[in-house]
Amino acid sequence: MIESWHVREALRSRLGSSLVDEPGFADPLAAVLSSYVSYKDTFSSLAAKVEDTLFNILYDRLGSSMSVRMNDGSFRRIRTAELRDAADDVMGVFFDQLKVYSVNYEALQAYVLESGSFSAMRTLYTRYAALMSAEERRVLARIIREARPACDWEEWLPGSSDVSGGAL
Repeated sequence: MIESWHVREALRSRLGSSLVDEPGFADPLAAVLSSYVSYKDTFSSLAAKVEDTLFNILYDRLGSSMSVRMNDGSFRRIRTAELRDAADDVMGVFFDQLKVYSVNYEALQAYVLESGSFSAMRTLYTRYAALMSAEERRVLARIIREARPACDWEEWLPGSSDVSGGAL
């Protein structure tokens, strides 16, 4: 079961604590994630619902200015282009709750190829290692390192070596 606090934590650094801690903020997003049914939904359709829901929540709470107070006290405007990344952060909560099955592994791989989702790549690397070859893990690690700043992956991705300790 996906709980609202998971969603709040996923969005806290991106949207600020004052917003995500507002009562009921994350409830609609948690409900969208919990409504996923594998035989009729895809990860792409779920991500689209999450992004739409997130936009509606933000617009309802922030108005057309879309300005939010960050944890350091500064204010910043949330750009529409950021919504995809914020929705991907929320999707990461969903991916972390998936059972480690080959069907989910294949669906995550397909979703990564289709969307380039960082959260899906992180989940593949951290939770599905047993289903991946060493070469697949090296390639995935290289893609992650090249696509994102180190602060996004340094806690869970070895810096310069693959799983067996060899250099990339």
